[in-house]
Amino acid sequence: MPRLLRLSYLPSSRLRNDGSRAFSLLEVLTIICLIGILSSVALGWYGSPHGEAMEKVVNQRNAQEIVSLGVCATMSGAEFVVKNDKQATAVNLIVGTVGQYGSWKGKLFRLTNIRPTDLPGALTFVKFDAGLLLYDPAGNQP
Repeated sequence: MPRLLRLSYLPSSRLRNDGSRAFSLLEVLTIICLIGILSSVALGWYGSPHGEAMEKVVNQRNAQEIVSLGVCATMSGAEFVVKNDKQATAVNLIVGTVGQYGSWKGKLFRLTNIRPTDLPGALTFVKFDAGLLLYDPAGNQP
């Protein structure tokens, strides 16, 4: 006759037999920590190339705004151009300049959403030619 094995069970008070299939607090906190660690690694890995591309696009857009407002201010006869100095010319547009004739006479031309600290990156996409600000999409301007 075969021998019967006697199995011992834990008392019912130590078993989790309340019918719920939920995670314990420790399991949930462990998963949250793992997700946080993985996302921080992923952001660091994916963030740098996108950050550089985004900065380039912002600088290009700022340069386009500088050139666009500069053309309008030039058409109105506003005196804002500092000969051979893109930085000072752009600062004059940030401060503001007033149109002198035509339908723009007395109108204020001012860059309101660009700060002087944004200029070094933006001015690499702006060239100065015969007193006019021109946009250079390649960004090879000193």
